[in-house]
Amino acid sequence: MEPEKIKILLERFYEGETSREEERLLREFFSRTDVPETLSAEKEHFRLLVQWQSESPLDEAFDAQIMEHVTAAQKSVRPFTGWYALAGVAASVLLVLALWFGNRLNNKSVLPGTTNNPALAYVQARTALQLVSGTLNKGVRPASKAASEITGAMAKTSEIGTLEIAAKPLRTLSEVDRAQQLMESLNSVYINFEPLKK
Repeated sequence: MEPEKIKILLERFYEGETSREEERLLREFFSRTDVPETLSAEKEHFRLLVQWQSESPLDEAFDAQIMEHVTAAQKSVRPFTGWYALAGVAASVLLVLALWFGNRLNNKSVLPGTTNNPALAYVQARTALQLVSGTLNKGVRPASKAASEITGAMAKTSEIGTLEIAAKPLRTLSEVDRAQQLMESLNSVYINFEPLKK
């Protein structure tokens, strides 16, 4: 068989549209040794398919067993009487009625603490904001004081740099004093050039 016809049969096989005779032709073609290189992957696929079918053939007994399990499962299901559905509908209706009547009895158009007078609302809002502002300022004052103390301490540390410049000549004086001490120690050492007495 020509490779082009085999490719068409393969497409139909993968779409599930081949007959048993066409599938037999494909198995016979791929069982040959002279299969073109372009169809080598399909050859391996059909070799495994034939091997699998020979290991576990499905026959009419298999279908009978499956149908037996399906019918047994259908028989074990209790017939639905409808009482559960009726009880669910009744509970839903009662819940909707309870919510509707509860809403009608509790229908207040104005929330507590609200007013329709704009001037009163302005005064209440202003009072609340002043209270918040005062409380916020109480908390900010200690932080502001601490920040000013830190700024003062930083200014004092800049004065330390000025002291460093003033201390440089003192270091030079200490070096001169050290040199003088070394000279005095050299003066105390003398060399005796007289011959040694025996």
